[in-house]
Amino acid sequence: MFNLISYAQNFEDVILWRALGQVREGTYIDIGAQSPEEHSVSRLFYLKGWRGVHVEPAAYYAQALREARPDEQVIQAAVSDESGSLRFYDIPDTGLSTLEVDIAERHAQAGFHVSEVDVPAMTLDEVFECVAAQQVHWLKIDVEGAEHQVIAGWQSGHRPWILVIESTRPLSPEPSHDGWEPMVLAKGYTFAYFDGLNRFYVSDEHLELLSALACGPNVFDDFVLAPQSSFCAAANAVAAERHAQLHAELTQASMQAQELLDVADAQRAAESALERQVEMLSEAVEGYKEDLERAVLHGHALSGEIHRRDVELARQQALMQEILQSKSWRITHPLRVSLWYIGRAVRQPKVLARETLVRTMGAILARPRLGRSLNRAVRLVPFLHARLRLLASDRGIVAAHPEPVLVGGLGQVQYFGDESGVELLSLRARQFYERLSSASNNRKE
Repeated sequence: MFNLISYAQNFEDVILWRALGQVREGTYIDIGAQSPEEHSVSRLFYLKGWRGVHVEPAAYYAQALREARPDEQVIQAAVSDESGSLRFYDIPDTGLSTLEVDIAERHAQAGFHVSEVDVPAMTLDEVFECVAAQQVHWLKIDVEGAEHQVIAGWQSGHRPWILVIESTRPLSPEPSHDGWEPMVLAKGYTFAYFDGLNRFYVSDEHLELLSALACGPNVFDDFVLAPQSSFCAAANAVAAERHAQLHAELTQASMQAQELLDVADAQRAAESALERQVEMLSEAVEGYKEDLERAVLHGHALSGEIHRRDVELARQQALMQEILQSKSWRITHPLRVSLWYIGRAVRQPKVLARETLVRTMGAILARPRLGRSLNRAVRLVPFLHARLRLLASDRGIVAAHPEPVLVGGLGQVQYFGDESGVELLSLRARQFYERLSSASNNRKE
């Protein structure tokens, strides 16, 4: 398991920890501190229990430091050789903000946005006075070209164990320490290490630390890089690509899961509807069972009633048969017939008279000699003869007359073929005759 996480821009924290890791709860001063996390030399030490003072003129970074390190002192000011106020060239979201106008102009020409603000200024001696501890174990100076002014404002006897000073021109490997290094050496410091960006110096009182600063960071320092380190750019790009891929896969999986949930919801809705239908069918079946049971009971009752009536009908039939076969029924037969005729004569006298006449005519015609004698006698009354003949022909006793007849006045009979007979008819009879003639002609056509 690794021991350290390096947050510094160029592994400055790893080199310092190799030399000072044995110190518990040490103290540091970070001039030009910038971010509390990104490219921070102090974060590793802060996480190990150290505390210190941060000096940062940019308002944004000063506020970020206060929020991230509420138990440390943050001074929003520039450090120079004199106290007062200075023109500060702020380049947001970078570590390139500076007090040097020529450096600010080069950054502006390179495309950076530069804004000018006035900030308070203080000397390094005043910064030392803000430190409560008697010993400062390391001092870092990163002021983008103003290192000479910062060191010029250090006149007191405070002597941090190790100095870390940025020693190249901004955004360049070109060395810039020639103007200020003699002042550092004159204060009793020995050059120990150059990492390509910073120069490390050790106080003459702690020359035992020189051996720890003899080489750059290596595998024996047992550290890893913070994710935001610029050395992790390639890995971060791969991780970002993989993250985007995983996000896309997760989005697709989420959509598929939502589709499955929608299908499941639809299936549950269908199952719920099916359950309701089953419940309704079950209720209907129960109702049908009850109706069937009532129908079966009613059927049994009807069967019993039918059986009872069949028994009663058989009894009545047997009684009727007994009556019909009885001697009294045979003896009273003529009386019943007479009573029937009397009742018929009372209810329908004309019908009974007509049927009696038809039977009498049939009986007479069955005796030819008697029939001829009566026919000659009836012919003497033509109207009666015609009516009797029509009645006999209607009942099928005699054949129909070859031509229909019309009965005029009393005793006058004319055939349809005789036009003179029509004149003898009444007005209503002539109208009836004309309708019959018209219907007869239509049938012939």
